Amino acid sequence: MSLALSAKKSTAVHYEGSDGTLDMYSVKLKKKLSHQQFHNRSVTFMDSRETTPCMLPNIAEELSKSANAITQSVLPGTLFRLNVGGKSYRIAADIVLARRTHSLMTTLITADHEHRLTLTDAYLEESAEYYLERNTKITDHVIEYYVTGVLHKPMDTCTERFKEELDFWQLDYNNVAPCCSIQPPLPKSARDKEDLLRRFSNVTCGEVRRDIYNILEEPSSSIFAKLYSIFSIIFIFSSVAGLILGSMPEFQRDNSQAHLYHMMHQKSTRDFSNKPQKFIPVVESENATNDFVYKPTDDPANFLVVMEYICIAWFTVEYLLRLSISPRKRIFVMEPMNLIDLCTILPFYLEMGFGVFGVNLDRLHNITGDDLQLSRKTKSWIGAMLVIRVLRVLRMARVFKLARYSTGLQIFGHTLRSSLTELSMLGMFLLTGIVFFSTLIYFIEKDEHNTEFSSIPSACWWCVVTMTTIGYGDSIPKTTLGKVIATSASVCGIIVLAFPISMIVEKFACAQQKSHEESQIRQAHMAAMAQNYFLNRFTRRRKACKEPLASSVRAKLNGHDTPNTNGSVRSIA
Repeated sequence: MSLALSAKKSTAVHYEGSDGTLDMYSVKLKKKLSHQQFHNRSVTFMDSRETTPCMLPNIAEELSKSANAITQSVLPGTLFRLNVGGKSYRIAADIVLARRTHSLMTTLITADHEHRLTLTDAYLEESAEYYLERNTKITDHVIEYYVTGVLHKPMDTCTERFKEELDFWQLDYNNVAPCCSIQPPLPKSARDKEDLLRRFSNVTCGEVRRDIYNILEEPSSSIFAKLYSIFSIIFIFSSVAGLILGSMPEFQRDNSQAHLYHMMHQKSTRDFSNKPQKFIPVVESENATNDFVYKPTDDPANFLVVMEYICIAWFTVEYLLRLSISPRKRIFVMEPMNLIDLCTILPFYLEMGFGVFGVNLDRLHNITGDDLQLSRKTKSWIGAMLVIRVLRVLRMARVFKLARYSTGLQIFGHTLRSSLTELSMLGMFLLTGIVFFSTLIYFIEKDEHNTEFSSIPSACWWCVVTMTTIGYGDSIPKTTLGKVIATSASVCGIIVLAFPISMIVEKFACAQQKSHEESQIRQAHMAAMAQNYFLNRFTRRRKACKEPLASSVRAKLNGHDTPNTNGSVRSIA
């Protein structure tokens, strides 16, 4: 038999040892072999690029006798043997490493023998294969991925089951081919969140900061996170309730004229309606209500002020804690929810700062355009104080802080962001209809006596109220043709609102269903983690789970119903 081999060719040699077992080694032939060296010698040689074995001289004595020799270095052409569910697989190590993935297969190839035993379920000494009890159908596609670079999902496999196998093989979901996509593209917020969690590993005290982050941002992550979310919701409701009650005359520091305010309100309502009242309240002094002018104040009772201080202190500590643990301070400050948090506490500290500089806050709270008795120093602060008064309105934004702890509000926000196309289409439809019908109603009604359509912009307000089916009744057409146009505008408004809103509702329902499914998957994942924890902690239970596995492997390989007792299968407990 004539065969010539080039120098330093890397090959994978399979030989039969003295104990009758098969093993695989990588060898470099550093010199050419002559025709005489092949005479009457035979071993099995298998190149990873060939399928037909050829005959080589017996060079077993030149190789290491230890099974760990194959893990010392990974040479080109080295074949890695794996047995999954009784099915043998052989794949070139350099092909797997060329994918540059941090997968289980890469770890098995680069690890030593002892490490491999901890990662696999058993080691089959007869065939020198590492055994895994997994789904062979999905494993076929995993092996195909390393060869072709494209990962496909079997048609008859559940998506969640396929995800479990990908998690086991430590393969990213993004490796799945677009035709077999198992997940929709993540929204930008989800990608940013994953990137943020990865950044914690590169900062000081990353583990502690990540745990604090989970408590602050993930209410379902632990019992402490749930307790924190409950306390935070209580403070939010208390702050909003205090802000609402502080606007009522009964809860002002001086509430002596609160009853006059209600009397004045009842009298003005009675005069406006021009209807006979069955019950007329008794007023002690008619002149008191005639001369009384209620001026809204901003001097709430002491208990409301104390409650406001406590809530502001909580929100401040919460904001500073979130800012301190964030690995990306600039991005943190610009996030919408964090801007809301800042707006809820910023007016309080700005007012406090003005008080430190000697500005009379009580007088600035009641600034009017006709107040000319202010000093020059006080007038210089009027512009800044007007800005603060605008910011005080933003205190009601505290109610949006509930979005951190409400899944429904989060789903609603995601639905609005994903429905920008439908919302823009709705806006264009309404804008077109408003301009069209308001122009018609203006030219038809402008010449009527005491008309309320004095201009097209005023007619636009009427058209908005009509097309959205609100119908305040403050502006009504008087001509017959105007009423026909009003009817057409109302019908068109119903049609325009129907189509986009139905699409948005459908997206909201789909998002809610997806959130429910993700919650179920998360619960199943937590149950699996708990099971693995108990298996690792109680070694006897782990061994009891592993021994039947080894017995089934031996029975499958030997073709018997009872396990083989020759010690050919070694189970890893």
